[in-house]
Amino acid sequence: MTLLAHAPPTDEALMRAWLGGREAAFAELVARHGLAVKSFALRMLRDEAQAEEVYAETFLRVAAGRWQPTGSARGWIFTVARRLCLDLLRQRRTARENVPHLVELNWGAPPSNPESQTLAAEQASWLEAGLARLPEEHREVLLLRVVHGMSAAEVGEVLGLAEHQVHSQVSYARKRLRALLEEASEQGAEREGRR
Repeated sequence: MTLLAHAPPTDEALMRAWLGGREAAFAELVARHGLAVKSFALRMLRDEAQAEEVYAETFLRVAAGRWQPTGSARGWIFTVARRLCLDLLRQRRTARENVPHLVELNWGAPPSNPESQTLAAEQASWLEAGLARLPEEHREVLLLRVVHGMSAAEVGEVLGLAEHQVHSQVSYARKRLRALLEEASEQGAEREGRR
């Protein structure tokens, strides 16, 4: 006798189940996307308390059942989070804050030796600083496409862009981030040379 492996339900199936009254479906959506939404908000806002607000409000809106099955549930969840982030950024634009480094990017398995760990921490710090210096539209496209692994179509749905525009913005954002990282690396080398 062979056991059939059951594929986990899609996000869309979970949304329909939630709208049909299954509370466990909502819990599964939060488990699947909660950390990614919070991470996205944190990197967009660079403020932990506001990222928590966006996380909570995003899932309150999911719970309210406003999703329409015309697009992906994941894309809709991130669209809600993005709009909430943009609202907060607009509110704060008049009184810019210099928020300290809050998170390190997780770009794979941690290095095994102390020297590599130190280098990885320094590179993560540069990467966070570079992301923070990107314009909002480039930071969000990189976060969604590269960090959160969304397809170009999903990113386009979240940002209201055509797929070719997403590819173009990702390309430009990567080039700009690379330039910012090279600049930071050169400045670090200059500081080391002065010691």
